[in-house]
Amino acid sequence: MKFSFAVLALALTSATMAAPIEKRSSYKGIGTWFIPASEGGSQGACGPNESNHELIGALNAPQYGDMSSKSSWCGKKVKVSSGGKHVIVTINDACPECKHGSIDLTQAAFKELADLNTGVVDITWSEV
Repeated sequence: MKFSFAVLALALTSATMAAPIEKRSSYKGIGTWFIPASEGGSQGACGPNESNHELIGALNAPQYGDMSSKSSWCGKKVKVSSGGKHVIVTINDACPECKHGSIDLTQAAFKELADLNTGVVDITWSEV
């Protein structure tokens, strides 16, 4: 009986060790807002048209990558947080002037975090 229990315990320990816990990366930066229709055109760097009323993010150039092609970030959903509030946006564009960790948000998305008059907020974000 002791042998069976030891084998079972070893099997459970091995199974637990074989399945590592996934760690998600979190980024820090600045959140700003833009109007797709008048700032860069209604088509994002990822291709699909953007509406001023959608929850869309334009990813900073260093993380977006080659600005002349689609990024691996295109179409991904990210949770952006600031001041205890959060919004989930789809990466559909690139922000050439944004620094690493920063995201330019549509007005609709930015309003979920702060008043538009604020203009700039500290953010953290991660892929969902």
